[in-house]
Amino acid sequence: MSKLAQFRSSHLGRTLGATGNATLLGLAALYLWCPVHQFPAPLPFHGQHWYNPYASVTSDMRWWKVNLHAHTHAWLGLTSGHGSADDALARYRAMGYDAAPVSNYQAITRPRTNSPSALTAYEHGFNVRKMHFLVLAPRSVDWLDYPLLQGRDEEQHRIDRLRTTAGIVIMAHPQLRHALANTDLQALTGYTAMEIGSKMGRNVEAWNVALDAGRPVWAVADDDTHDALTPNESGGFWSMIAAPDVGAVALVNALAAGQMYAVFGHGGRADIALRSVRLVGDTVSVALRGAPAELQLVGPGGRVLEAAAQTDSVRWILPCDAGWVRVVARTRTTRIFLQPFLRSETGAMPQVASTVAAVPTLMRRGLATILLLLAVAPVAERLRHRIRAPLGSPVRVPLRDAA
Repeated sequence: MSKLAQFRSSHLGRTLGATGNATLLGLAALYLWCPVHQFPAPLPFHGQHWYNPYASVTSDMRWWKVNLHAHTHAWLGLTSGHGSADDALARYRAMGYDAAPVSNYQAITRPRTNSPSALTAYEHGFNVRKMHFLVLAPRSVDWLDYPLLQGRDEEQHRIDRLRTTAGIVIMAHPQLRHALANTDLQALTGYTAMEIGSKMGRNVEAWNVALDAGRPVWAVADDDTHDALTPNESGGFWSMIAAPDVGAVALVNALAAGQMYAVFGHGGRADIALRSVRLVGDTVSVALRGAPAELQLVGPGGRVLEAAAQTDSVRWILPCDAGWVRVVARTRTTRIFLQPFLRSETGAMPQVASTVAAVPTLMRRGLATILLLLAVAPVAERLRHRIRAPLGSPVRVPLRDAA
């Protein structure tokens, strides 16, 4: 190998090595920059009153059929989506949906066709654990993620950031690839709802864990389709939302209050629907329309507290020792999940929030700054040498005296 080739090989090797080290240090700095959080301890809902998510549903409101999670062709096909936003919208319109925003990864996608709703969405996340969030009514796309393993501090940091740029944050497929441990579900705060059903799996147990920990979390169901035009890829999961209109603001406000229920159906069809739900004191009354169904009153731990078969209405007294209860109805082809009634001191929706621990966060960020400086220094030194002696400049080879 010539000395010029040796020089180039050695220089390239040093450059690649310095770049690799800088990348690792930069990645470590990214994780260390994440705030340290103080999480409220898991505590069951308590109080003499109930928060009723359906209390503000009035007779002039309509129940809108909505799918919040669907992918189309994006990012040169790297995300396995097929078809366009207009294709997806046409498919969902044909199944009677009122709103079906496309939620491509890290992109706000709008159809060219006029949509019944202006609601937009995107799926946030590009980490290996598939710990993703659905972001509704976003003003912009947030690009921060922690690409490798994530702890609850990293997860909470993402939630907090997303809340500043969007109307609603929904936890998507929380048990896909075992993305979230029960201890994380018991700790995280600030997200509005959880996806309890999609083509990626059923997550009702994860919902129970969050509710048992005193986290006021609603449930949604979505297809999470990557090809809405393929049979059986759409119309299996959706949410019914009670709102005065199908505009983005109305749907977001209804979602935040819990004025909805989740549906597991088939082909966009369900043979039961909610007709009314009332809570007076400790007595709940639920009426359905459609086929006779089995109704269950579910409480802490996912235990069935009451049950009634082959009926379209029930009236139950809620147990005084339950922190939350919810109603589930099922037939041979359909399941619907009502939002939970939550124990409350005042009757208002319970609130819990994590906070940033200032001193540990400052210490971690100081260390992150040091690592960033260490990462930048070798690269800066290589660039300085390249400027002074470009790679393509002649190499001086010492001459030997003739023998």
